[in-house]
Amino acid sequence: MSAHQTIAVAVRLFAIWLAIYFGRMVPSFYRETLSADDSAAGFAAIVIALLAVVLILFLWFFPRTVARGLLDAKNLSPADAETPDTWLAVGCALIGIWLIVPALARIIYNLSVVYMAQRNSAVDTSDLHLAWTYYLVEIAFGAWLVLGARGARRLFWWARRGKE
Repeated sequence: MSAHQTIAVAVRLFAIWLAIYFGRMVPSFYRETLSADDSAAGFAAIVIALLAVVLILFLWFFPRTVARGLLDAKNLSPADAETPDTWLAVGCALIGIWLIVPALARIIYNLSVVYMAQRNSAVDTSDLHLAWTYYLVEIAFGAWLVLGARGARRLFWWARRGKE
């Protein structure tokens, strides 16, 4: 697989991730625009939604265009073939990073809520303990995938080949 093909696959994976992430955020955007009582907020939400859909469709249908923009067009030689275990390890590491980053962001947000609650006693922090447990488990699982998911690799190949 050449470097351009690898980047094109990565761009398509990013388009899938962006579609899933955007799909998760749509109910929140909708709720915020309903509570805003401002026509400009609704218009802004529609514009953002349209831009996101256009970006996702562009990334999905034109991944090689993005790859050509990121890489040198003169270097079109195919790379050495990698083993499926290497690709699985890279995929596990990417999934682990995608788990860790949002969980860390939420932990930082929750820490800011706790800090604000110390200043204002009206802020309820009783639900944060359960959320912290969830995000810490998510970070631990992501770190396991990033730092050496031999167990995940064995599980994958066991499921693929059947019992041996």
